[in-house]
Amino acid sequence: MNLLFEIGTEELPAAYVSRALAHLERLAAERLAAARLGFKTIEAYATPRRLALVVRGLPEASARVEEERRGPPEKAAFKDGAPTPAATGFARKAGVDVADLTAKDGYVWARVVHEGEPTARILPELLTMLVRDLPAPKKMIWGAGDGPFVRPVRWLVARLDGEVLPVEVFNVSAGKTSRGHRFLAPGEVEVDAETYRDALYDAYVVADVAQRRERVVLETTTLALSEGYEAVLPEDLVEEVTHLVEWPVAVMGSFDDRYLELPDEVLATVMIQHQRFFPVRAGERLTNRFIGVSGHQPPDLSVVRAGYEQVLEGRIYDAYFFWTEDLKTPLAEHHKKLTGINFQRGLGTMADKAERVREAAQKLAGKLGLDEGVLREAAALFKADLPTQMVYEFPELEGVMARAYAEKQGLNPRVAQVLEDAVRPTGPDAPLPETPEGALLAALDRADTLVGFFHLGKKPSGSADPYGLRRAAAGLVRILGRTGWAQPLEDVLEVAAATYRARGLEVNPEAVQAARAFTEERLESLLTEAGLPTLAVRAAQKAPSVYGKMLRARLIYELMQRPEFVELTRLYKRAANLALQSESAGEPDPALFETEEEKALHAALQPTREAVEELLQRGSGLLPPWDPAAPLPETGLAPLEGPLAQILALAGALDPFMDNVLVMVDDAAVRENRLALLRGVRDALGELGALELLGA
Repeated sequence: MNLLFEIGTEELPAAYVSRALAHLERLAAERLAAARLGFKTIEAYATPRRLALVVRGLPEASARVEEERRGPPEKAAFKDGAPTPAATGFARKAGVDVADLTAKDGYVWARVVHEGEPTARILPELLTMLVRDLPAPKKMIWGAGDGPFVRPVRWLVARLDGEVLPVEVFNVSAGKTSRGHRFLAPGEVEVDAETYRDALYDAYVVADVAQRRERVVLETTTLALSEGYEAVLPEDLVEEVTHLVEWPVAVMGSFDDRYLELPDEVLATVMIQHQRFFPVRAGERLTNRFIGVSGHQPPDLSVVRAGYEQVLEGRIYDAYFFWTEDLKTPLAEHHKKLTGINFQRGLGTMADKAERVREAAQKLAGKLGLDEGVLREAAALFKADLPTQMVYEFPELEGVMARAYAEKQGLNPRVAQVLEDAVRPTGPDAPLPETPEGALLAALDRADTLVGFFHLGKKPSGSADPYGLRRAAAGLVRILGRTGWAQPLEDVLEVAAATYRARGLEVNPEAVQAARAFTEERLESLLTEAGLPTLAVRAAQKAPSVYGKMLRARLIYELMQRPEFVELTRLYKRAANLALQSESAGEPDPALFETEEEKALHAALQPTREAVEELLQRGSGLLPPWDPAAPLPETGLAPLEGPLAQILALAGALDPFMDNVLVMVDDAAVRENRLALLRGVRDALGELGALELLGA
């Protein structure tokens, strides 16, 4: 048997359609399984005006199930062979006679049989609750208190092998007819599970999301190519437009070419973010053309085109006005207006923040080998575009406009790029800074935020993060990981704290440590999401720099792939624990060796130290710095087999030492000498990380 179920609504929010489709399919599968109704396939469909399911291969009735249900203890159920109220109550609840109860394992049991019910009898209530229980961020009530549902429900279709099921939800009774396109085919359309897609397509509705998405891309791409251009197709915009229309029709429009003076990012933002239009480019630059996707196909598309051009003209004119007005003022003058923008109560204005970041950057620039002249010039204009009219109206263009205004005003192109880089990344998957000077400003900006807010005690709690500190920490470790700087994370945060202290705000060391721990947690999350085991990541946390942690986590992961490493970590943990009892830091003295095991372990220490050093040095070449938010880089680590094997070989000398040599002997000199050997093991392997976290 095949089921068609469609919920017809007023226009759904485009951002909700994909989630609704997933929820509907999941809930339907769960509810059918709970009702003991098997099925072959579920197909989900959605447009802005409907959500639908086609379920194929349903049985005529639910499955017959037998189960044994445990009741009270036998002693409580029967007394002198007669049933007690406990037994009769259990039998009544289970729906069986007391005489049918059996005893086993000290309890009474009931054999309960659930006979199958006709599918046509089960589905009406199941489908009714499916509509009522469909999750949504916000639901509404309409009419005479109908709902709640994400949008008013206007029709329902529920057909099982052609027969209409008696489903009623929100005062709407299910029938056998759907609705066609609101304008192109506004009448009713009879549908069932077999004809659903084709019947709606004939009524100018593309119900299949994948098919509609493909049509959006094809229509847009073909139209651009027909004019000799290329359409820009951002994935998010394609997804949104797919859920805005039922019958995609691409329409190309144009705007005054004087607006091409605007940076491409501004044009793209206006078209994509504010009008849901696809930009059109010729080569590397955008043209004065755009493509809108209409959900209607009137006889004369020029009417649609004129409407699109009119609404875009107003918005793009505003951007052009902001551009020309902002350019009348040098960036340095815009920068002075930061004094009028608050950063956070207790942490000063954006001007204060920009000055703190500038001072911190000057302290670290020399240590990192950066171009101090470029950095000095860029830091003096850091966040200068924040007070501009363009960024006020389009805040997503922060940084982009700093670069554009700097270029237009004749500043050094590298300085201009640093100004854009200084705000990157703008999101979890957004691009990272391209210049090291921009990376430093961006990192210190986030360090300043973290240290300041932790000083104020405004750390995130649970899922609440009103100040975006998780985003700041993730951005910081992404930047530091990608640059590969050896500067310890704690030093970066401490430099930021020092700039606060220089202005009389005594940021205590506890706030810096809390910010460091919080940031390292974000790094751990990013690396585990990228595919590294949690234990490998935690074992590598002792490395001071972010890239050092990333490199060691990857190398430990490589060691974990080898079976011998399990035994080595077990032995290492024992050795490291014993080494804690050492009272000195000297090297072992071969003259005090009394056993062959001591000599063998001592002989293995130096090759192990060299292997660890080689592993880290060559590993940094084979695994250059990467973005911790990205998947693990695919690179051949075969050249590391030699040092990896040498490290694993240490177990061959350590195992007999741990089994046959008594370390804690009475002779203090011999005892300390043997502990020195174990310290050597701990220190050699400890360069990789806290391997004791991996041991059994």
